[in-house]
Amino acid sequence: MYVLVRVMKVKKGFQDKVLERFLNPSVMAKSKGYVKSELMIDKKNPEYDLYRQSVYWEDKKAFYVWEGSPEHIAMHRDKNSAHHQKPEEIIEVTRESYDLIGTKTCEQ
Repeated sequence: MYVLVRVMKVKKGFQDKVLERFLNPSVMAKSKGYVKSELMIDKKNPEYDLYRQSVYWEDKKAFYVWEGSPEHIAMHRDKNSAHHQKPEEIIEVTRESYDLIGTKTCEQ
């Protein structure tokens, strides 16, 4: 499995807005090989919240197919799309990618 992780540093008080944007229907979620997305928050810092969005793909190839898809390319070409609008509450965004090498679940 291949996992893309986006870490967002966001001003305090925008949890509902970030969650709403995350829960909106996504063209990406319809892409072959897409598995799931998760959103987590770390509220420890008094100045900002850290959000970690993980997007799981069956494998790296599935992600690259999405990245090269007409839908994804069109989203990046359209400078008026929401994808290009940086919300005022977002301070910084970084992106990481990982190959998932192990998963452990509750033993029953």
